[in-house]
Amino acid sequence: MHAQRIAVALPIKDEQDRIQTALAALDLAARRIGNPVLVVALVNNSSDRSCARILEIAPRLGITLHLHQITLPLPLANAGNARRLAMEIAAGLVPDGVLMTTDADAVVSPDWLRAGLMSLAGADVVCGAIRPDGATAISAASRRVERIEAKYAAALHEVRFAVDQLCGRQRCRPHYMESGASLALHVRAYDAIGGLPAVACSEDRALVHSAESHGLRLRYCNRMSATVSTRLLGRAQGGMAECLRARRHAADPLADQAMLPPDHIVALWERAQSGQNVLWPDRSAATGRRLRISELEAALPELRYFVARTVRGDVLPGANDAR
Repeated sequence: MHAQRIAVALPIKDEQDRIQTALAALDLAARRIGNPVLVVALVNNSSDRSCARILEIAPRLGITLHLHQITLPLPLANAGNARRLAMEIAAGLVPDGVLMTTDADAVVSPDWLRAGLMSLAGADVVCGAIRPDGATAISAASRRVERIEAKYAAALHEVRFAVDQLCGRQRCRPHYMESGASLALHVRAYDAIGGLPAVACSEDRALVHSAESHGLRLRYCNRMSATVSTRLLGRAQGGMAECLRARRHAADPLADQAMLPPDHIVALWERAQSGQNVLWPDRSAATGRRLRISELEAALPELRYFVARTVRGDVLPGANDAR
């Protein structure tokens, strides 16, 4: 494996209880490759002992740590800006190398770095997989919401993959996860798209959409995986913790903003079928009105029928049962 330099951007806010585990996992992944690995630990707007905990573990690590402690002004104190600043610093350290990013409450797999480098051999941007740690008990209401959304997402992703194939993208079926907990790209690709988009949240999805709109090659890699926290009290507004809390208590919570209504999905398919180069909508923001879980459940039979009859070409007597 060519010894490209790697810089990992790690935004951190009030993570004294998790940061050493995150850094130890990165160190283990770095020991499995022969490349120099730098980690930009950007501690922003923290009021705990995150910096002290980083300094405690630093002498035991083989990775090179670049520790920065900053306070962002309140209007700019969000996850998107923190990650953007960390990635800018990291990219500057390895201008001809590889830029990766993860979260301070995530634990990357031992093969995270290796899998990212191998995938980047044939791509500009690699989206790794994420898996929940399961540390928080899931309520019955949350489980039902996740089941409905997963079924809808599976049908939506089948159309998205068919559109990608019609447009000459994605030879193998992707997982279509685009998470800041597991991203890798060449620094030249990062520079080509003008860096991380300046959004307060969902900056990971915005980056991937920007890369695709610039014609860069995307790859989705299951082996480049990270385990993410399912805690209910998170650090980022609009993040996973906020979503999990809503799904525990709301009678009819909002669905993931990437869930498109059936008519929009059908329109994308028809445009691709007509020979147009269709770019899938930006998943960092809802396309039109954001749907609720009850709306996904009601629309699921129609969407499944469309996928089976039109996208796959199955012969069916009627819509599939959504249960």
